[in-house]
Amino acid sequence: MTRIVPVAVELLLGGEWVDVTRHVQRRNLITIRRGRGGEASQVEHSACALSLDNTDGRYSPRNPASPYYGLLGRNTPIRVAVAHGATYLDLAGAGRATTPDANPLDITGDIDIRIDATRTWTTAADLAAKYAITSDQRSWAFVANFDGTLSYVWSPNGTAASRIAVTSTAQLPVPLTGRLAVRVTHDVNNGASGNTVTFWHAPTIAGPWTQLGAPIVTSGTTSIHSGTAMLEVGDTDGLVTPGIVGQVHAFELRGGIGGTIVANPDFTAQTVGATSFTDGAGRLWTTTGGASLSNRRWRFVGEVAEWPARSDRSGRDVYVPIEAAGVLRRLSQGSPVLRSALYRGHIFDTAGLVAYWPFEDEPGSTGMAAALTTHGPMTITGSPDLASYEDFVASAPIPVLAGASMRGSIPAYTDTGQTQIRWIMAVPAAGAEAGQTLMLWYGTGSVRRWDVVYNTGGTLRVDAVSADNAVLATTGDVNFAVNGKNLLVSVELTQSGANIGVTVSTLAPGATSGTTTSITITGQTVGRVGTIIISNKGGLGGVAIGHISLQNTVTTLFDLGDQLAAWDGESAGRRLERLCREAGIGFRGRGDLDDTVRLGVQGQADLMGLIREAADTDAGMLYEPPDMLGLGYRTRTSLYNQSPAVTLPYTALGDALDPVDDDQLVRNDVVVERPGGSSARAVQETGPLSILPPPAGVGPGYDTQITVGVQYDLMLIDQATWRLHLGTVNRARYPSIPLNMAVNALAGNPVLAVALLELETGDRLAITGLPGWLPPEDVSQLVVGVQETLGSTTHQIRLTTVPELPYRVAVYGTSRYGPSSTVTAEDLDATETGVDITTPMGPLWDTTASGYRIVIGGEVMTVTAVGSPSGTQQTLTVVRSVNGIVKSHSSGALVELADPAVYAL
Repeated sequence: MTRIVPVAVELLLGGEWVDVTRHVQRRNLITIRRGRGGEASQVEHSACALSLDNTDGRYSPRNPASPYYGLLGRNTPIRVAVAHGATYLDLAGAGRATTPDANPLDITGDIDIRIDATRTWTTAADLAAKYAITSDQRSWAFVANFDGTLSYVWSPNGTAASRIAVTSTAQLPVPLTGRLAVRVTHDVNNGASGNTVTFWHAPTIAGPWTQLGAPIVTSGTTSIHSGTAMLEVGDTDGLVTPGIVGQVHAFELRGGIGGTIVANPDFTAQTVGATSFTDGAGRLWTTTGGASLSNRRWRFVGEVAEWPARSDRSGRDVYVPIEAAGVLRRLSQGSPVLRSALYRGHIFDTAGLVAYWPFEDEPGSTGMAAALTTHGPMTITGSPDLASYEDFVASAPIPVLAGASMRGSIPAYTDTGQTQIRWIMAVPAAGAEAGQTLMLWYGTGSVRRWDVVYNTGGTLRVDAVSADNAVLATTGDVNFAVNGKNLLVSVELTQSGANIGVTVSTLAPGATSGTTTSITITGQTVGRVGTIIISNKGGLGGVAIGHISLQNTVTTLFDLGDQLAAWDGESAGRRLERLCREAGIGFRGRGDLDDTVRLGVQGQADLMGLIREAADTDAGMLYEPPDMLGLGYRTRTSLYNQSPAVTLPYTALGDALDPVDDDQLVRNDVVVERPGGSSARAVQETGPLSILPPPAGVGPGYDTQITVGVQYDLMLIDQATWRLHLGTVNRARYPSIPLNMAVNALAGNPVLAVALLELETGDRLAITGLPGWLPPEDVSQLVVGVQETLGSTTHQIRLTTVPELPYRVAVYGTSRYGPSSTVTAEDLDATETGVDITTPMGPLWDTTASGYRIVIGGEVMTVTAVGSPSGTQQTLTVVRSVNGIVKSHSSGALVELADPAVYAL
């Protein structure tokens, strides 16, 4: 049976997704490509080609009569979907589903809140709330945080001042599918003069629920403001956190823990396109803010780089052939080398940044450039040695003062009562001239000048000076031991009533704590900073200094040790996440981002160079998700020992399978090196894919050299052996698996069809029931790419895959390791169940173990018993022909484990 394929195409115009499906010329097929191509070794940018009817000129960007005039341009976002399967609440950040306030929703006692959603759980989002800042109607809010934790906020009386917020003590175990149910329960009177908040998670809202971290106990009983705010699922007007980007399947609100349900919208049971419905508890729900009830499965999200108008000679067929691409295209077109880790940290992660001079200027510069557009450069007096100090790995070379001074003016800014000035410096081990002022700044408060003075032995002192040059207060000389060290220094000034709190801290690269001293100055004010001067007397010769910044928000210095060490030791997954966040690129991590290879310092390279280095070093899979404009990363460890995401019968394929036995993936001699470090080599010296000449092996020449950014040289040998393992797995490839989604069994099996549509990079696909001309074992492959064709009655998919077998790795206590030199000790007929073997080298077979599989000459057998050895000989009792192969074997045939244990990287 052939069915009409329900395709949807939308453009993001003026901040809203506009459905343009009616203008898509369906006689011209929509083609989509994602992931790796057939023989590609790296992910390529995704692409989508389609044609839009342009008879009325609406898709001509320079046509003033177009309703989209001024909205169409380079890199206009576009997305393509097919409608299939269960409905969900589709949210895009600002959308929500709401129900008006009602008495049953005004829960003041124990509460139980549950939500089931598919989203990226390492991005912050409002989940649900009954919370309005107007007229102090704050009741409660449930929020997901960027670090994978959950937060719950409540107010006993509706005011901001009475709000209490708690955060889970553990991160969510994010599932590979992205679907997760989360829950918070609040016992407002725990019977021990306190109240208890507990967080939970489950596969779906149906449970079973697992506690997330420890319960959070707060002293004192409490209550929740009843309030008049509506109940919202998704973006909440009263919160600054963005709304959910993704799908919500269900929500529940209960009065009491496990108590009476007072609201329970099941979005999967609703009609596609409906804008309102009534839930099982009698609540009327309405979608708003761009939210919708949808069953669309997104196949592509990308950008349209150009709008070429085309027509035939008659002018009757006017169209625009679009070639859209994923974000990888834009990122790969050439970008400048990224600035240093410290520079990027200041720009992207510094709260309240008012002024910033990196001091990374090249020799010959006549001023120290500003990184912000709100103020000018620092002027230079004297001749500093620019770009001469290179020992801060997080910075480009910074100047050594060499007797010079610098002066910078601060732009006007809001006086928040908080001032923080930070800089990096390196004082020679022999010290510098005692009594010299490293830095001073003038302010508008009663303290008109602040002096940071260097003294003998590596001490620092901060003096508060009045307008008539009287020292109002001082920290005294504090032994910060700055001589011979690379340090980040911070001076923090906090106005507290009529007094000033002064804190001076230092931090070394990679550290989580440092040296701190604090004093209180009574009866004085800070005001705003107007001018900063470095070494005003020019008496500091060998001191290097850089990255001078001013904030009007005081933040802890001790969170910056990793940044100061250029992220040395950062996990590959977290580096990818951070790089994308800094660049404003959407990111989705699949798998535990912390369970990835530890990287060395972040060098200076272009963005894609750093992204690919992180992904290649961990040996996971970089990809572009089909439902978001951004990058995804599938961790290597998430590829291990997967159960099939989809098990497909051979009869459901759209065409025949074509296995390939070739040398495309063979790598039997691997050298891995580390930039600025050592190297390691691994060689396959025995076996069918070894460097031995045929037929014993495939011969030499299948060598490769790989550069990885691991933290230590000692990690290189593991990298080399793992990559050798990937390159020497002796299995057939199935480079292309055809699926016809519109014709055959898939058209009438929506559950299977949706499962196939939701396959993502790295997912395992199994194919069963193979015909006799194919290898006997089930096909087991990992998806690495998709090619898709959509038409009015056409929906064909070709999956690019690689063998899954290399990712079956050893599990401690359950995996088996077999001798590699075992052969049959006699001829074996087709039915004999006692197999005599000999193991001339290595350990003999364990006589206490059974139930595992072996393979001899392609026939798989199950071992039920192992006899006691007689010299090097033993007898295996087996069940024959487990994989359907019935044959005899000659003496000397290799005996191997069918499912050998492999050490993971």
